[in-house]
Amino acid sequence: GTPVTVSADPLPTVQIDGVVWSQVVVGNTVYATGDFRNARPAGAAPGTQLVPRAYLLAYDVRTGVLISSFAPTLNAQGRVLAASPDGTRVYVGGDFSTVNGQARSRIAAFDTATGALVSTFKPTANGVVKALHVSGPTVYLGGSLTSVSGVATPYAAAVRASDGGVLPWRPSPDGSVQAMTLTFDKSKLVLGGSFRNVGGQPAYGMAAVDPTSGAVLPWAATEVIRDAGPNSAILSLSADAQGVYGSGYVYGDGGNLEGAFRVDSTTGQVIWIEDCHGDTVSTYVTPNVVYAVGHPHYCGNIGGFPQTNPWTMHHSLAFSKQPTGVITPDTLGYHSFAGQPRPTLLDWFPDWHGAGSYTHQGQAGWNVTGNGQYVVVGGEFTSVNTYSTQQGLVRFAIPSIAPNKVGPVSNDGLTPSATSFVPGRVRVAWLSTFDRDNEELTYKVFRNVVSLNDTPVFQVTQRSTFWVRTPLAFTDTNVTPGTRYTYRVYAFDRFGNLASRGAPSVTVSTPTTVNRYAGAVSADSPTWYYRLGETSGTQVTDVAGGDHAVASAGVTRGAAGALLNDSDRASTFPGTSTGFAASQFQRPAPATVSVEAWIKTTTTTGGKIVGFGKGSSGDSTRYDRHLYMDDAGRVLFGAYPGVARTVASTRSYNDGAWHQVVGTLGVGGMTLYVDGALVASRTDTTTSRVFDGFWRIGGDNLSGWPNRPTSRFFAGAIDEVSIYPAVLPADRVLAHYVASGR
Repeated sequence: GTPVTVSADPLPTVQIDGVVWSQVVVGNTVYATGDFRNARPAGAAPGTQLVPRAYLLAYDVRTGVLISSFAPTLNAQGRVLAASPDGTRVYVGGDFSTVNGQARSRIAAFDTATGALVSTFKPTANGVVKALHVSGPTVYLGGSLTSVSGVATPYAAAVRASDGGVLPWRPSPDGSVQAMTLTFDKSKLVLGGSFRNVGGQPAYGMAAVDPTSGAVLPWAATEVIRDAGPNSAILSLSADAQGVYGSGYVYGDGGNLEGAFRVDSTTGQVIWIEDCHGDTVSTYVTPNVVYAVGHPHYCGNIGGFPQTNPWTMHHSLAFSKQPTGVITPDTLGYHSFAGQPRPTLLDWFPDWHGAGSYTHQGQAGWNVTGNGQYVVVGGEFTSVNTYSTQQGLVRFAIPSIAPNKVGPVSNDGLTPSATSFVPGRVRVAWLSTFDRDNEELTYKVFRNVVSLNDTPVFQVTQRSTFWVRTPLAFTDTNVTPGTRYTYRVYAFDRFGNLASRGAPSVTVSTPTTVNRYAGAVSADSPTWYYRLGETSGTQVTDVAGGDHAVASAGVTRGAAGALLNDSDRASTFPGTSTGFAASQFQRPAPATVSVEAWIKTTTTTGGKIVGFGKGSSGDSTRYDRHLYMDDAGRVLFGAYPGVARTVASTRSYNDGAWHQVVGTLGVGGMTLYVDGALVASRTDTTTSRVFDGFWRIGGDNLSGWPNRPTSRFFAGAIDEVSIYPAVLPADRVLAHYVASGR
């Protein structure tokens, strides 16, 4: 089954007034170091209830409360922490030169039982210590240092834990070491950083070396993962019995991975890569889940969230420990890891606030670790989810001990549309929502609800995420024609948390009030159906699936509609950049599709009527599956299977009359209908470009398309836009036209 993550509930935790770079957990104690001067209790406002803590503190992972007995004073920031295997010591490395007023050059050790500085351990490093690993009697350190205690040790060294004496271990990388870990069998020490060579041998950002001699050992990972040089590096490494885990960053040239990875401890062969884009600075491994912090903004190549414009950062992610699929080809210009194994992106998405508040680097968490029951994140965030102040440190717990109060997100998609286009039937449609730590939600629909103890008229369980939200609907037949009913949808997670929005009412159709056109459209199961009949406001209701569109300022509502037997109105579009409407939820482009709309115009500058585009605002960078009009008033339908291809009418339709236009794409090719009649077709185009996007009504990019009009925005009235996941046959296109009364 799907691995279970910790809850997304942020637990009250001691706060700091700067940034936490590193943490280590020993038993129930979390040690944290970074660039901060004070601690304060959970929830306390900045500058209040301050307790001095100079660059290093400890707290109880079970309560989040500061441990008062551990209060060392460093004179500069700490960068990294590590614990001895037996938990009796904690080591800190960083920029400092004194601890508790005693000389300690960038590395020091503390007794975990007493909190005292270890007096016998005082090697002196001449550069910043950024990486530490402790193995029995040996302490390995790395960073920008080039000597320890006067002995030349370029970028990496080993010292005795007993007295800090320098050991004859010289892997000699040619650049900074940012991370290190010992494999589970202790046969290899793996280094990560910005170096390109180790011991004079190629080792691009990562190398396995002998823990005793420092000799370079075979490590296949760098054949695939290439992060080194001034603009990229491997930033974190850890290991367990199943492999070695790490993460990297790229900013410019020289690297190819911004996500995390798991490789074989013996060979270094890649077990999986998570090809999310946005630097990943730290990972924490549990028996079934790998947690990561960074600022990912795109996980589309592993089946995760798409990249938005502007970018949306997701500062913490969780992945299955096991590989579950393969990476798809990159489409955004990043390095392509296509075909490499990947894990599953799990549903764990705490909402971080104040990213970059201290370093201005746009980062929320800089370190993630834990102890089996808790996952702890340290960084420079100022709050998590919608909770009160929680700066720099936070805890998350496994569900069995967590509050489990984070529930489904209430959003516009949960507001159902209730329509009655057939006598004695009501169709209730909405868009699934999402939960930050539960992918599976249960939806209950109530009619004329008085209490949640009432029996719902419909119930369904659906998996969804914030980027994959499924249209849901049901038809209520237990209603009386001519009677008015109110419907409300509630989403529940497995802990009973709920969300709901809106409660629309509808009068059930009778044989004398039935809407023939809307009934004909609904009978063909559209995925989207925008009637555009609102008389005011900016919402364009999707009566098919709840993916409501938003109209921009230039769109005028309440114009006379296209249907002769219906009082429903239409919307007028001005032919300018302020005149379009766009769906709000990014969805995969349908492979097979029919696009239908009614138009009325006298324009001589053309414009897009309806189309699928990459963006919900501005000019889309990808755009196809569209109906548009050229300057002469001819209607075209276009698809892009690597080249722009269209079917076009021979006559013009900018005559000021209402016209039905329908374009279809499927295995039989492309077709174009106007007013119920086939006007053009071709059989050589059966597919179009694959991307995630939005439906745009009234305007979007048309650059590069045949018969490109002067304006990409349509000037005229548009009504009854419907999009189907199938090719409408000719008889159904005609049936829709006839049902309009024209």
